[in-house]
Amino acid sequence: MQLSQQIIEIYLKLEGLLLDSIGKAIGSGRSVTKDNLAKWQASRYKDLSRLQNYQLQLIMQAAKKVNPKMRSMIRETAAEEARITTKEIQQVLPELEGIRFADSPNTRQALMELDLDAMTRLEMMNATMLKQSSSIYLEIITQASAEFVNGTITLEEALVKTGAKWSENGIPALIDRRGAKWSTEAYINMVVKNTQKNVANKIQNARFDDYDVDLVEVSSHAGCRPTHLDYQGKIYSRSGKSKKYPPLSSTSYGKIDGIVTGINCGHRLYVYIEGVSVHRYHPYNKKESIAKYNESQRQRLLERNIRKAKHQLSMLQSMQVDEKYLKDARRKVAYRQAQMRQFVNQTGRTRRYNREKIVQT
Repeated sequence: MQLSQQIIEIYLKLEGLLLDSIGKAIGSGRSVTKDNLAKWQASRYKDLSRLQNYQLQLIMQAAKKVNPKMRSMIRETAAEEARITTKEIQQVLPELEGIRFADSPNTRQALMELDLDAMTRLEMMNATMLKQSSSIYLEIITQASAEFVNGTITLEEALVKTGAKWSENGIPALIDRRGAKWSTEAYINMVVKNTQKNVANKIQNARFDDYDVDLVEVSSHAGCRPTHLDYQGKIYSRSGKSKKYPPLSSTSYGKIDGIVTGINCGHRLYVYIEGVSVHRYHPYNKKESIAKYNESQRQRLLERNIRKAKHQLSMLQSMQVDEKYLKDARRKVAYRQAQMRQFVNQTGRTRRYNREKIVQT
């Protein structure tokens, strides 16, 4: 298994462990009545510090595994990108003697910056997950108790309803400047992919600088983001000094959702030397490309929905709720899997079962 996937799975397992620990600490509430609700609440609030200590240990264990893997992933990605870029440059400029990757001050500086950025992101993620886990624990108790007191349902029913909602949402790993909460799954995928993208782009640019490369060609492929269609398959000047080709800065290159630099973007830059390089890439049909992109986004949504339903089932199992609630959760998983089967039958796309799995705790 690749290091990138190992990192993602460690955090997905961590999220599952944190959710299950919340469910286990809260319990089913089956024997609680309105007369002894306050006593039950007090015992759960008292257990919070013990839960926090246990969850801190889980997070520290995960960090101990992830940090060295992240550093190794950065170096593996950097070495591979340097090899590919250097080979491409030497194919069109065989007589040019450049700087060895290991001796390049540009690449050394890039690796230092990449290490610091990745470790900072992981530390912030760990702190947020710990804090949000406690908040979810308290929210489930508070919301379920209120529904129990003010409604006609049992506390167990209220806990199932509230716990299911939180388990499906997942544990936030980042709260951004707009106040939006990023789930653990969404954020760790973003961190890993963004790190890989940053490594590839920084190392490629470092090697371009080592060989004084200015003109680059953007690759093209079907199903790209609609916002990238107008940029792909064209030649640009990195410095912006070319009188014949537009500057690379005139594109969305460099932005988090930009051409080449975007997290899920499949484009890359190729060195282009006038009179030597052959213009290889050309734009695809815009209508067909957008349709293919929309299908891929729909499939990702269905995959996420299946995983969410499985997390919900896992948390309810940890709460040891009545079997009838577990049957409902299993039916939700089955229904969402049926939606996926219908989608792939209609579109002819390949079903990716590995993307529907959750890491077992």
